Amino acid sequence: MKFSLDWLGDRVPVADAGGADGIRRLLDRAGLPVESAEQSNDGVLFDVEITPNRPDAMSHRGLAREVAAMAALPFEPNVADRREPPASGPGVHDLAAVQIDVPRLCRRFGARVVRGIRSAPSPDRVRRRLAAIGSKPIDAAVDATNYGLWDLGQPLHAFDLDKLQGGRIVVRKARRGEKLVTLDGIERTLEPSDVVVADAERAVSLAGIMGGLDTAVTERTTNVLLEAAWWDPVAIRRTSRRLGMHTDASHRFERGADPEAIPAALDLAAALLLEAAGGTLAPGMIDVRGTAFARRKTVLRLVRLQLLSGDSRLDLDFAAAALTRLGFEVGTRSARRLTATVPSFRPDVAIEEDLVEEVLRLWGYDRLPSHLPATAGAGGHLEPLRLVEEQLTDGAVASGLHETYSYPFTDRESEEASLAPWLEATGTAAVPLRVTNAADSTRRDLRSTLLPALLESVSRNFRHGARGVALFEVGRTFGAAGDPARPESFESRRFAFALGGETRSHWSVPSTSRSADFFDAKGLFERLLEPWAEPGSLTWKPFHAEAFVAGAAARCETADGRLLGVAGVVSEAERARRRLPEGVSAAEILVEAIPSPARRVRHVPSSAFPSIVADLSFSHARDLDWETLERAVSELAPANLESLRLLDRYEGPGVGEGRVKTTLRLTFRSFERTLEQAEINRERDRVAAALAEKLSVQF
Repeated sequence: MKFSLDWLGDRVPVADAGGADGIRRLLDRAGLPVESAEQSNDGVLFDVEITPNRPDAMSHRGLAREVAAMAALPFEPNVADRREPPASGPGVHDLAAVQIDVPRLCRRFGARVVRGIRSAPSPDRVRRRLAAIGSKPIDAAVDATNYGLWDLGQPLHAFDLDKLQGGRIVVRKARRGEKLVTLDGIERTLEPSDVVVADAERAVSLAGIMGGLDTAVTERTTNVLLEAAWWDPVAIRRTSRRLGMHTDASHRFERGADPEAIPAALDLAAALLLEAAGGTLAPGMIDVRGTAFARRKTVLRLVRLQLLSGDSRLDLDFAAAALTRLGFEVGTRSARRLTATVPSFRPDVAIEEDLVEEVLRLWGYDRLPSHLPATAGAGGHLEPLRLVEEQLTDGAVASGLHETYSYPFTDRESEEASLAPWLEATGTAAVPLRVTNAADSTRRDLRSTLLPALLESVSRNFRHGARGVALFEVGRTFGAAGDPARPESFESRRFAFALGGETRSHWSVPSTSRSADFFDAKGLFERLLEPWAEPGSLTWKPFHAEAFVAGAAARCETADGRLLGVAGVVSEAERARRRLPEGVSAAEILVEAIPSPARRVRHVPSSAFPSIVADLSFSHARDLDWETLERAVSELAPANLESLRLLDRYEGPGVGEGRVKTTLRLTFRSFERTLEQAEINRERDRVAAALAEKLSVQF
């Protein structure tokens, strides 16, 4: 496409950008390579290669925005010397009306009316600029629409208002076999898949492609209706290819036009038409909306920006400034992430990687390090969360679990309802993310947790004859914004496991051993997190959800209150739903919440000296939990204490109502000598006295 340097100068200071050579370099850096620059009567013309994903750059305003952003220069989105043209007479709504029957295919339709024009050529500036880029000047009305297209990127069309039956426009699908003679003089036979602009009687324009000959502006036209609209790219592309028609308008609509450019384009075309052909502008603008446009928001994380670029110098301050210069609206911001609202003129930006690319265009790809990324081995990488997932996987496999995979599609209403409190705790309980073209109507949502699919895998193994099942899965879940600090949608990385049926701690244990219970799940949970969490640093709190047995489920948190996961015994109701014949315990870990980095684990050799055990039996209130007991003993730090474990717990006759009897086993061992029973007894008595004083236990 050809663009005029003089035209670009309306919106960006050309001299400050380095003139023609400077702008050429800036466009090359922006990913819009200039194939050639030639001198013409209208100054320098650039032939720019624009990829199909950048419809915003198919106009002088779009290119000027890129130049201004790359050079950090001021950008003037609307030319300063053009003011709102004066309006008088009947309002536009008294002269014309618009009705949209296909709101998804035409999401916005705008129109303005200019009355009493005369046949006249366009101003010299308009004709000169259009001719320079290869657009043949015709008359004031047609040139005004073409100028708006090349200036703002918004295609327009001019109708002879007096030829529109009833002054009414209806946007609809064509009738089968309907005929339309387009501006090129060819009669087209239309199909119901085609979208047309019609008046009260017949089709008068092939939407987004070419106007009709019957309502075209001629030298006898006095009243003009200027039209600018947004058309569905797929519908335009389908009709254009079927009829073999490719126009400047269809070229842009097929790639995605900017719906917010419609008012400015109509004002510009009206001002140019009034300047050249006289007349008066009807007050107001027709602005009819179809299906609403969703404001797209995307998150940019600092860790992702630096990972993909390989440059630790990049920070969110530069990213926010770069995105703002490109027209993005930067919203919520923290030290590690920011949220950006994508402008309506950038249909190519949708995900986090797109934002990274935008930032890197302004940073400069030539500034990025040229070394290869660090690897953990042949073909490996050091992406932090991936390493965490691999360590969790290694721990699960070492514990005898088998990995499973499941589809990320589900029916949240039926599959995840019993886990609603868990979804709320993780911020994924808001509106589900739905797949628009789901292959299965029963799995049209993206999952918010791994647990339902994992339990289905456990059930499937039981139904195939397994007597004991131990499975885990690593995967991603998807949520919608329930927290204002989160983007509109986000992914979460999870690790889940389930234990059911027979469990054996050793090959010698008989096959009739017990079923896995809550403590098996809780113990495995803590064992998997050992590389990151110090012993005793995890806190467990009761958790209630329909999917778990009441009193046999808990949520795990770090010392500073960060949620790490949940573990519990699957309830009878959930077992019936999943057809689980055996008791099952399950847990889910939030990978992104695991403390980072992993702590250094130092190997300590075994002592060559024997151990000595000492048991403590006492009664206490039933609501005194194990965590409190364990912390009290750890804070006392008994000399040479090797381990502490719960040996026995009794509740019943002889203890008292509301109380239980607990036996602790303390194991002592020294690395230097054999301990004596007397010193063990002193430490045991010291522990007993401390428990009696702090926790009111009775010996």
